[in-house]
Amino acid sequence: MALQIDIAARREFQSRDLWEMHTLRAKVFQGRLGWEVPVLSGMEIDGYDALEPHYMMMREPGAGILRGCWRLLPTDGPYMLKDSFPQLLHGQPAPCDEHIWELSRFAIETGGSGQFGFSEITMESFAAITRYGYEHGIQKYVTVTTTAIERLLRRAGIVTERLGAPLVIGVETAVALYVDIDASYPAVVKFGAGKQRAYTGLPQ
Repeated sequence: MALQIDIAARREFQSRDLWEMHTLRAKVFQGRLGWEVPVLSGMEIDGYDALEPHYMMMREPGAGILRGCWRLLPTDGPYMLKDSFPQLLHGQPAPCDEHIWELSRFAIETGGSGQFGFSEITMESFAAITRYGYEHGIQKYVTVTTTAIERLLRRAGIVTERLGAPLVIGVETAVALYVDIDASYPAVVKFGAGKQRAYTGLPQ
């Protein structure tokens, strides 16, 4: 059975949803990965969360346990690659386009019932975020991610392009990527063929 996936602006989620998301991010980023991130009262929150981003939230069916999240911000305003990790651009201009959005704060939790593993949740999330971009006029995503996630994206059929060479940042080897929505969409269609999907996109 497919995950329940919701993508909407921050203001459209309930306070409990946001608390669960920020708690999950703290658990994954600080607790599991050992990143140096701002954590307040058990929640990982940064300044970009104050910019009315969109979020993807992935739950087990029936609005159950939160299994994953992603943050989306348009690049015609502040965003992480431009303002926090410009070194990954290697001197080239940062994207600034209402049709190019940044993906950040990707977190996956595989505990609990064990019904969904990392690869299952990851594939569901890649498919949903690509479909959302395709249906809402987003031409490309840009993201700062690890080289491990880069390999997962390519294995899933997601078409990526590096903006520069990887660099070691903290405990990770990070890289800035473009994700081409149109070129990646056939992989989404193939993945979703014959599969029951539970996806809600809430356009603004």
